[in-house]
Amino acid sequence: MTPGLAEQRLDAVIKTAQYLAALDPRQDIWAEFGKITLHFLQSDLAVFAAPRRDGQLAFHHCVGIGDCAQLQSAASRVIHQVLESGFLATETLHLDREYAVVFLPLNVEGRTVCVMALGKRGVASLERELLNLYLAVAGLFGSTLARLTSQHRFFVMADNVPEMLFQLVRYPDGSLEFSYVSGGSRTALELSPPDLLSDPERFLSRLLPEERAAFEAAVATAGGRLNRVFRSLDADGKTRYLLCNAMPGWQEDGSIVWDGALQDITEQHEMEEERKSYLLRLERNMEVTIEAIASTIEKRDPYTAGHQRRVADLTRQLGEEMGLPPDEIHGIALAASIHDIGKIHIPAEILSFPGELGPIEYELVKTHARIGYDILKITDFPWPVAEMVLQHHERMDGSGYPNQLRGDQLLLGARIIAVADVVESIASFRPYRPALTIEDALDEIKTHRGTLYDPAVVDACLRLFTKKNYRIAVR
Repeated sequence: MTPGLAEQRLDAVIKTAQYLAALDPRQDIWAEFGKITLHFLQSDLAVFAAPRRDGQLAFHHCVGIGDCAQLQSAASRVIHQVLESGFLATETLHLDREYAVVFLPLNVEGRTVCVMALGKRGVASLERELLNLYLAVAGLFGSTLARLTSQHRFFVMADNVPEMLFQLVRYPDGSLEFSYVSGGSRTALELSPPDLLSDPERFLSRLLPEERAAFEAAVATAGGRLNRVFRSLDADGKTRYLLCNAMPGWQEDGSIVWDGALQDITEQHEMEEERKSYLLRLERNMEVTIEAIASTIEKRDPYTAGHQRRVADLTRQLGEEMGLPPDEIHGIALAASIHDIGKIHIPAEILSFPGELGPIEYELVKTHARIGYDILKITDFPWPVAEMVLQHHERMDGSGYPNQLRGDQLLLGARIIAVADVVESIASFRPYRPALTIEDALDEIKTHRGTLYDPAVVDACLRLFTKKNYRIAVR
C-alpha cells in the first residue's frame, strides 16, 4: 500500500473514531454507521444484520443496494456462520453486480451481537490493507455499540424513575447549563428535558429568591456533596419542596460538573408536617390528662398540694444543668409531674395523718410507687414514664424500694426525680413536721452523695441553688 493510501486510511480511522465519539444513543445508530462506511471508508455496500429471537435475521440497515432481501437470500448462511463463530468471513456475492464482501462480527461484552458486511463493487477480492482497515473500524463500531447500549440502558432506566437525574455545569463565569436531564423532570418540575437543556432559567426562576441564592452559592464551589431541600413554586404558584442530592467534579477549564438527582418531596413534607402536628396535639392532650390526674391526687392530699409540680420544675432545671437533650428533659419532667400518682389508692386519712405513721401504714404508703407503675404501664408514652415512677424511691446503694435496685440499674430520669423529690420534700411543710430549710435539704443530698443519690445529679442540684440562685416556688 502506497504511503498516500496509508495516510488516507489512517485518516479514515481517525475521522471514524471522532464521529463515533459524538454519537448519542437516541440517534439512529445503524444509519450513522452506514454514513461512516460510505463517506470515510468508501464502501460500495454496507449491511448490518442481527439475530432475532426466532432465529431469523433482522437487517437494520442496507446501503449500496436497493433491497435488503437480495442480500438476505445471498448471504444468510455466511452471516449465521459469523454470528456463531465470532470470526470474520469473506465471500463474493452476485447481486446487481459482483461484490467482494467481508462479514465482520461486532462484539459487545464478549458476544457477537451483529454482523457488518462491507463490500466493494466490481472486484474479485478485497486487499489485505483494506481488510485491516475494515477490521479496525469494526472494533470501533463494537466498542461504540457497547457504549451506546450501556447509555441507552441508563437513559431508559433514568427516564422511568420519578426523580430528575441531571448533570449541571457551572462555568467559570458563573453561568449554569444542564448538559443532561432525565424524563423525571416532568414529574419533579413539570418541565420537559428539552425545556431545561435549552434554558436552565426555567428551573432557577421557579426557586424562591432566597432559595435560588442558596442554590447558586452551593453549586459555585465543589465543597462536597450537596444534600438539601429547596423551596420552589409550581405553575399554579403553590410551594413545592425539592430535595437535591448531587456530587461535584472538576473539568480542566475550571468548570464544576454536578451529577445528581432532584426529587419533589412535597407530599412527604406535608405528611411529615401533619404527623408532627398530630403528635403535638396528642402530646398536649396527654399532658392535659396528666395535669388532671395530678390535680386529683393533690386534692386528696392537700398538705402536698403543688409538690409534684415543684418536683417537675426542679427536674427540668436539673436536666438542663446536666446538658440533657430537650426531649429527654421533657419526658423526665412529665414523669416527675405524676410521680406520686399511685397515692390515689392510699387512703386520704393516711396521707394527711399529722404524726409519724406506724409500720403497717408506712408499708402501705410505700406501695404507691408500684401502684403508679401499674396505672401508667399501659400508656404508650414516648419515654419510660412508668419505669421512672416505679424507681423514684430507689437509691444508688440498693436501699430504696420497691425493688432495691442499685447504681446503673436505675434510669437516669429516676435518679433525677429522686433528688428533686427529696429536696422539695425536706424544704416543704408536711403534716408530721414543719418545713425545713433549703440548707437542710442540700445537706441531706451532700451527705449521701454517691450512696443514696447519683453524684452527677447532686452536683447539678448544688450548682443550681448555690451558684445560680434557683429557688423552689412554694405556692
